[in-house]
Amino acid sequence: MLLAVDTTTRFGSVAVVGKGEVLAEVNYVSPSSHSRQVFRAVDEALRVAGLKFDELEGLAVAAGPGSFTGIRIGLSLVKALALASGRPLAAVSALEALARKLLALGVELMVPMIDARKGEVFAGAYRPDGEELRELIPAGAYRPADFLDRLPSTGPATFIGTGARLYRSMIEDRLGQRAIFSNRSLHIAAEVGLIGQKLLAGGQGLSPAALQPIYYRQSQAEEKKTARE
Repeated sequence: MLLAVDTTTRFGSVAVVGKGEVLAEVNYVSPSSHSRQVFRAVDEALRVAGLKFDELEGLAVAAGPGSFTGIRIGLSLVKALALASGRPLAAVSALEALARKLLALGVELMVPMIDARKGEVFAGAYRPDGEELRELIPAGAYRPADFLDRLPSTGPATFIGTGARLYRSMIEDRLGQRAIFSNRSLHIAAEVGLIGQKLLAGGQGLSPAALQPIYYRQSQAEEKKTARE
């Protein structure tokens, strides 16, 4: 049994997964900080799954990219839980988790895009490879137009995420009828948990000290510090 947490965007969620299936998922939308909602969601997910915390075998967290504040809240929570329990933990890309929501739909090209603000998106592109994902365009921070220019020039592309919603008009202008927009939920804790299970089973678990955020660019505070140096 594994507890998974995602606070990378305003679409927060917590899930409990076991043996490749989702036992409970609690979703919420946070207009600002996740601090209060995520703790309640952890309690509710465990209650729905009928489990106590000490029955869990591992933890997983969406380590980014996304909101810097949201990422820090999620990582701090999971680190604290791992330190208190001694359970192994797994760090999962929010972009990969979004793409995995499309894997069972039989799409040719999965394009998760998260609004990064400042006129950028966190994005990547993946093709299905059996039950896994093959990265076609490296995940990172991009100007939307620059990222779209890197996509294949033929074939359909299925977009998902807050960035896809924000830049839909640009995507449609660039790709025309090749652009498909998923209406699937943007809550990804279930996918984070399922990916996390595979990582832990494959020996890719992390200690709390080794857990690092996936930012892909400097925070505003770091940018100001760099500018002063």
